[in-house]
Amino acid sequence: MGLPFSPVILAPLAGVSDHPFRRICTQNGADLTYVEMISATAMLYESRRTYEMLKRHDSEQILGVQITGKTADEVGRAVAILDKMNFDTIDINMGCPVNKVVRTGCGSGILRDPQRVYETTKLAKENTGKPLSVKIRLGWDCTTITWPEVLDAAEKGGADWITIHGRLRSDDYAVAVDLEAIAALKRRAKIPVIGNGNILSRGDALYMRERTGVDGLMVSRGALGNPWVFNEIKQGDLLVSIDQWEKMALDHLAWQQEEYGDSGAGAVCMRKHLLWYAKGWPAAKKLREAISHTGNLPDCASLVREFAQDQRAAGATNRLTVWPADTDNRFVWDPKYDMDRQLDRGVGDDGLSQ
Repeated sequence: MGLPFSPVILAPLAGVSDHPFRRICTQNGADLTYVEMISATAMLYESRRTYEMLKRHDSEQILGVQITGKTADEVGRAVAILDKMNFDTIDINMGCPVNKVVRTGCGSGILRDPQRVYETTKLAKENTGKPLSVKIRLGWDCTTITWPEVLDAAEKGGADWITIHGRLRSDDYAVAVDLEAIAALKRRAKIPVIGNGNILSRGDALYMRERTGVDGLMVSRGALGNPWVFNEIKQGDLLVSIDQWEKMALDHLAWQQEEYGDSGAGAVCMRKHLLWYAKGWPAAKKLREAISHTGNLPDCASLVREFAQDQRAAGATNRLTVWPADTDNRFVWDPKYDMDRQLDRGVGDDGLSQ
């Protein structure tokens, strides 16, 4: 597939990973990005919304897709469809923890049944010639830690690599990632291992690599409002100037407008991105409040330009650290965490309930 040594990958993020965001992250050093998690059920029902989510932009040189499903057969049939589409790699999600996904037997619900992990991976592998990976968590809860059996089942089923999020399904994001467990999985694995969880900066990335020996990293929430994180991980700590920030936000806005138009759902989606972009700048409250009441993208662009000019006038030339150094307090900066909890977000399509 052409991934470099020790790749840094953007996770498929529900409600976020459309092509303007993927394009921004690729421009800033992401080695691989994914379409947000797709419901196999919705694919097989030929959901219009799901097929719209599968669009690939001409600028995307490498792109993966992630699928989850209620049964091994359902996933296998959906993978057969995806195999004929313009994707470079396919991932099976066995880690999503949100209720609406799990209660249908998808996502983390698969972790309690290693035999199903094997059957799902095997059927998917039989239905594609593309590289196939599996994304998991350490287990269901502290009494059902299944990663050794799940790893063995995925390898036996033919997975080309595995991504491990170092928490249990029962954990929320305030629980620290278990690096010792990731290291144990890496020692046991016969296939490459990608580490995921709490990679919010270069320091986090180096720490996970040193402690676990993983073959690559997957960044999730750390890229929100901070697409520079990929180059930071690869090249060293980066200062983001107000000029760079303004250009990046305006590029993202332009690509969003090109894809979705001036208003509607595209503008709503872009507003949350701009709220994340505002992190780390002094006196950003006024910008956040204005964005929250803006109904179209041209007005958002004007707000970005005005904010950048105000920052220059105030002498704020470089953005502050986006994530606080104190791990216990990092999550106060993360609106996506609260958003996902409130919306029980997992799959960006209602087809999963069919």
